[in-house]
Amino acid sequence: MKRQGFQFKQFFIEHQDCAMKVGTDSIMLGSWVKVCDLANASGVQKCLDIGTGSGLLAVMLAQKSNEQTHISGIDIDKDAIGQAKRNMASSPWSHRLDAQQASVQSFTQNSDNQKFALIISNPPYFNSPTLTDEKHAKKRVTARQTSELTHQTLLNNVVQLLAPSGVFYCVLPSDVSQAFIDFADSLGLNLIKQLTVFSKPNTSALRELLAFRINDPSCVPAPLSRAPISREPPTHSTLTIYTQSHQYSDQYIALCKDYYLKF
Repeated sequence: MKRQGFQFKQFFIEHQDCAMKVGTDSIMLGSWVKVCDLANASGVQKCLDIGTGSGLLAVMLAQKSNEQTHISGIDIDKDAIGQAKRNMASSPWSHRLDAQQASVQSFTQNSDNQKFALIISNPPYFNSPTLTDEKHAKKRVTARQTSELTHQTLLNNVVQLLAPSGVFYCVLPSDVSQAFIDFADSLGLNLIKQLTVFSKPNTSALRELLAFRINDPSCVPAPLSRAPISREPPTHSTLTIYTQSHQYSDQYIALCKDYYLKF
């Protein structure tokens, strides 16, 4: 039987058992991550992919990181975790990858206070649940909608799991990103980098790729202090996926060239 999935330059991702298939959002996010964010600490670096699905983001991180980096993926869906484990096992970096079925809440509770140098997530983003009896449709609802994992829950757990110098990467629709940024800021997660993505020139913004770092504790005021928090403004750039003639743009090719077979 022919495998259902997506062939990248150095690995293949099967996705027939996953509600959410390989898509542009995750490919852009995984390509955008900078491994230099792992360079500040010594020894084995731990990374976490929350809502790993097929394991795509975890495997993308493995490709671009060194032998001292270990990447774990978690997901609440049993079938998706089975798929992720197979994709990880068939990749060239299987010895640095693992996946387990767990919610982020239970994972945090049982993490023995371990911290991650990098956390990545392509989280659900629809707020209105859709009721259906179809098994696959239910899985897709869970994967896409915040009924199982709200953005507040995600961020509350990221703050507990992220190392002091660590970076949290995620991708969201543009129309919900500011509320996410504001709540992250209230928890002490400082936006350090943002990429606004457009489908084509002269269209509305489609996605926001975001990177956060925990504020330096020395810069956080005492509870009753009104002193401002010292921080650098985030870097902000834009990317357009397609040209007006619906060809991949040079920007998009440059971003994803290490992964896309056709680039």
